[in-house]
Amino acid sequence: MSHADLTWSAWSGLSDEAAARTAAAIARSTGTRLTGVGPHAYAGRGGRVAFFDRDGVSFALVPGGTAQLGHDPGRFVPDARLRADFAEASTEWALTEPLDRFLAEMTSPPRRVSLPARLVAVRSVEADALLPTDDEDDPEDGDEDDGHAWLMAGLDRLGLRPPTPDEWEYACGAGATTLFRWGDGYPEGLPYGTVPLIQEPNLFGLVIGDDPYRAEFTTDPAVLCGGDGGASLCGGYGSFLSWIVLATAYRERELAGTVHDGGLLGETPLRPVAPIP
Repeated sequence: MSHADLTWSAWSGLSDEAAARTAAAIARSTGTRLTGVGPHAYAGRGGRVAFFDRDGVSFALVPGGTAQLGHDPGRFVPDARLRADFAEASTEWALTEPLDRFLAEMTSPPRRVSLPARLVAVRSVEADALLPTDDEDDPEDGDEDDGHAWLMAGLDRLGLRPPTPDEWEYACGAGATTLFRWGDGYPEGLPYGTVPLIQEPNLFGLVIGDDPYRAEFTTDPAVLCGGDGGASLCGGYGSFLSWIVLATAYRERELAGTVHDGGLLGETPLRPVAPIP
């Protein structure tokens, strides 16, 4: 069996010794250095993580398999504070739709997907830091597809790529089907500064969806995940509209155009993925 077929359940069911052997084999096949394997917990869930190093960039193993993605408004039961925050936002910003319909429009639809196991960078990096190019070759402005193609080609030369939108969403939620990777509610205050819940490594050991400003590229030029570029925070939109941009399935559909039209390509984050052969 290829290690690309390693599922979450299979990885979790291995003995410690077998997990160490499997991780070592993955390191050999991906040209990385295994730096650790061990137990890890996040938001009341427990699992096992494996970390790897490639040229100073830390990667974590994200097992594959079949997963439920997207936000299902029929299953979601908001708590009293979220309902109150949404009511306040609706009044202040003239939101005319009910909460369930609003969330459905701001998130990806519920779906079942099958994904391969892969190594995913623990933290995102700016494109300029990962892909140094001559200024004349750097498409800071212009067509969205051209700029995205530049990113993809540069990563491909390194044997890397961004995650697909499905892969990003699964890597963030780590199998959680709640609105956020930690549950259906959010802490008091705004998602800015030191907030342990969003800045702690998730169940896969990834620091992801930790900053509304740092929406990340995916393989789809029209889809960035993990925030809204800071628009809600900068705009003073309040708790609900600021926190919702960190929902696992959140999609800001106009953000990609803003990034490319505004010359923000090089400083927008992406999260390298190293495929497992």
